[in-house]
Amino acid sequence: MIEYKQPAIVAELRRRIQEGIYTSLLPTTAELAAEFGVNVKTMGKAIARLVAEGRLERRRHSGTRLPVQEKRNGAELIEIIFEGYTSIFTHPFWGEIWSGIVGELSREAFRPVLNMLEADRATGLLKLAGFTMCPSAGKIVLGIAEPRLFEAVRSSGVPFLAAGDPVEDPAVPQVAFDFTRGIRQAVDHLEQLGCRRIAFIGQTRSFISPAQLGKFHAYLKAVQHHRQVDPELIEDVRPLSGLGAPALAALLKRSVPDAVIAAYDHQLPEMLAWLEERRLSIPVIGCDGLKLAGLPPDRHTVAAPLSECGREAARRLLAAIREKRSAKSLFLEARFR
Repeated sequence: MIEYKQPAIVAELRRRIQEGIYTSLLPTTAELAAEFGVNVKTMGKAIARLVAEGRLERRRHSGTRLPVQEKRNGAELIEIIFEGYTSIFTHPFWGEIWSGIVGELSREAFRPVLNMLEADRATGLLKLAGFTMCPSAGKIVLGIAEPRLFEAVRSSGVPFLAAGDPVEDPAVPQVAFDFTRGIRQAVDHLEQLGCRRIAFIGQTRSFISPAQLGKFHAYLKAVQHHRQVDPELIEDVRPLSGLGAPALAALLKRSVPDAVIAAYDHQLPEMLAWLEERRLSIPVIGCDGLKLAGLPPDRHTVAAPLSECGREAARRLLAAIREKRSAKSLFLEARFR
């Protein structure tokens, strides 16, 4: 998590208000403090500054909200629905996709409205009870493959699409990543280096949709091109920070790989630090192509075009709105580099 100080918090909250990300009630002070990595007192001072500027109102027993304004009909708004167990603004993967969406929408005079959908951290299952959508011209669903959610979004009657992770239902328009070729190239590269026991650390099972397991399936196909898959070289882990090093430790406790494909770049720094502490030298190739502190600039990765995904999602949704039709799908190829 990125640590913020008070001036940076004020600037970020001001930006969210100006861009229409908050349209009424804000998250609680405690929730915002947890997101920004500060204590409640620091967050309270930041909110007080925005109250003094007239950008926010604080009402006893009813929370912090934007000043009451004339309600909009949603004609210029695009609702972004995102699962709520991580912060989209500070997450290196989703944050870059978000920036691509916001940049494209602003050029076309549309504003994003973020709707955080609560999810269980352990399973990824969404808590849909009581979930409501806001009036908008269209909707983008980020990183959620829950069929029941798409049924609700479809019933809203406005154009929509999914962005980021692929969705299994072909009837759902999407701008999604395809890691098949990139991971095949990564495995071939390791084979050329003499690696014969190439492990995989990433999500290998899903309680929501098999489409979430694209990287794992790509790994299986790539390895099977050379030899039979060894189940002892596969370690399941959710895409959450702090879980990468324990997953690597569990893998090495039962097996001895000579290389690793790591499904999530944001778990890579902790994995490399764990190896360095134990003076172990094992090639690790990550996925997503994130630019993170602590990672060698010349490292190999299977890079996904994150900003392009956000821009294309916005473009295709706006085209569907203008032409009064369903959005068109696009699959973006992740590349080994």
